[in-house]
Amino acid sequence: MPVPDNIDYDLKVLFVGINPGLMSAAKGHHFAGPTNHFWPCLSASGLVDKTVTFYDDINLPTLYRLGITNLTMRSSQKASDLTLKEQRKGIPILTAKFRKYRPKVACFVGKGIYEIYMGEKCKQMGLQTKIIPWNDNDDDPKDKESTQLFVMPSTSGIVSAYQKPDKIKFFQQLCQVVNKRLQEETNYSSKSSNLTPCVP
Repeated sequence: MPVPDNIDYDLKVLFVGINPGLMSAAKGHHFAGPTNHFWPCLSASGLVDKTVTFYDDINLPTLYRLGITNLTMRSSQKASDLTLKEQRKGIPILTAKFRKYRPKVACFVGKGIYEIYMGEKCKQMGLQTKIIPWNDNDDDPKDKESTQLFVMPSTSGIVSAYQKPDKIKFFQQLCQVVNKRLQEETNYSSKSSNLTPCVP
C-alpha cells in the first residue's frame, strides 16, 4: 500500500525518499523501519525542537514546515526491487510537486535518488549547484524562485559507509542551508518570508 505524502505549500524542506519499505507501508508512515536512522537524525538536526518518530510525519508540514515524499510510490522490501524504468516514471511527478508546492529545499535521502532524478552522477553530497525553477519557462531563475537541492546519505540502517553520527551531521548541515536561505530572503526581499528559522 502506498504511503501518502506529507506535503504542503511553502515548506522549508521536502525530504525525498526512494520508495516506502514494507514496514512503512504496513504502518502507513514514512521511514518506519526499526533500524532506519531518519527520525533520530531529524530529532538532532535543529529542524525540529523535540524528539520525533514516524508517527509524527503527518504533523511535520504544520508544525515545522517539513514534508516527505518518495520518487516511487510502490513499496518493496528493498529499493533494488524497483526497476530503473519504474523509478524514472516518478521524475516528472516529483518535478511537478516542486513547482506546485515550492519547497525551499528538496533533500534527497540517498545519493542514488538524486542521480536517478537528475540523470547524472552526484560528485559531492550536501548542497548542489543546480536548482529547480518554479516556473518551467524561466530562463534565468533566481534562488528565491526555485527549489535548492541537497543530497545526504540514505538513512537506512544497512548503509555501512555512514554511521548515525555521520548522518546527523548532514541533517545539521541541511538546517544551516535552510537558515541561510531564509535569512537571504529576509535581507533581499521587500516581503519577508513568513517562515521562521530552524532551531539553532
